[in-house]
Amino acid sequence: MDDQTQSDEMKKSVLDYKDAQISQEVQVELNQPLKDDTGVDPKDQEFLAMLIDKIDKEEIDLHKPTSLINTEVYDKLDETARGKADYDAFNLLGSIREINNLWRAGHQDSYQIQYLVHKIRITKEGLEEIGGDIFII
Repeated sequence: MDDQTQSDEMKKSVLDYKDAQISQEVQVELNQPLKDDTGVDPKDQEFLAMLIDKIDKEEIDLHKPTSLINTEVYDKLDETARGKADYDAFNLLGSIREINNLWRAGHQDSYQIQYLVHKIRITKEGLEEIGGDIFII
């Protein structure tokens, strides 16, 4: 079977289900993040607790990337390093917002939140090896 024929058959099979209805119960179940029963790295668990604490205490403003910056270290950086820190703070804060949303929605033990926490922790540690303790997290 050539690629075009296979593609046409796939389109037909998708169109056959375009009017299919999914019950509300099934939709709710499908929208739930996957749970991770394998356990969490203790470092990630500690990092998550610290993040949530800083958000709750409003030390981190979820809409202000500069709230992640350790100004004592930041002020000593050259212009290029400051630009990189600003860029990194923007990206880190986006992931922190996602973590906060999952946490507040009751998905504390999902793969998604665990992945994001691990990614932020590793990224932050890598950035700070280069530029010092730039972030308050």
